[in-house]
Amino acid sequence: PQDKLSIFIVDDGSTDNTFENAKSLEIYPNVKAVTQKNGGKFTALNRGIAESTADFVGCLDADSFVHPNALRSMMGHFSNDPKIVAVTPAMVVHEQKTLIQKMQSAEYMIGIFAKMVMGKLNAIHVTPGPFSIFRKSIFKEIGIFRHAHMTEDMEIAFRIQKNKYRIVHCPDAFVYTITPNTVNKLYRQRTRWVYGFIRNAFDY
Repeated sequence: PQDKLSIFIVDDGSTDNTFENAKSLEIYPNVKAVTQKNGGKFTALNRGIAESTADFVGCLDADSFVHPNALRSMMGHFSNDPKIVAVTPAMVVHEQKTLIQKMQSAEYMIGIFAKMVMGKLNAIHVTPGPFSIFRKSIFKEIGIFRHAHMTEDMEIAFRIQKNKYRIVHCPDAFVYTITPNTVNKLYRQRTRWVYGFIRNAFDY
């Protein structure tokens, strides 16, 4: 329901017309857009959390979009257990134009099943930037997002696990994301992911 949903757009110091486009969406009463000096994704997330008055908050990266039924599917999991503080979506590759993207699509589909298993074992180690949903109260208890070696979505998952809370996976909440289309772009992305995982693992 629209009266239950608010959308907060944070422009993290862009140099194009992103903010102007975002402001144009304020014709809708439940949309608000702000801009800030570039500080990295984690600062934009924390700005949104600070501004929100909701009991649940979610984030959505600029390179991803959500299936219309995803939010409804994910929210149902929170009623099962008060120890569940985060729900992750099923990530799907959008527009598989190159061989590299087709390979990633197969990997992502396997990942959906793997996340289901890891959720049962209480072993999910990342809350993906595209559309993970959190109980807002968890940020008051364990703290907000950190730089975390440029992998804030991994670090917050580690911290949730450390504090004995649960993260579950919702396999029918599809989120479509644009993936690297060349070997070089994929290499840079995966290097960051692996580096971030190793550093966060050592931190915890």
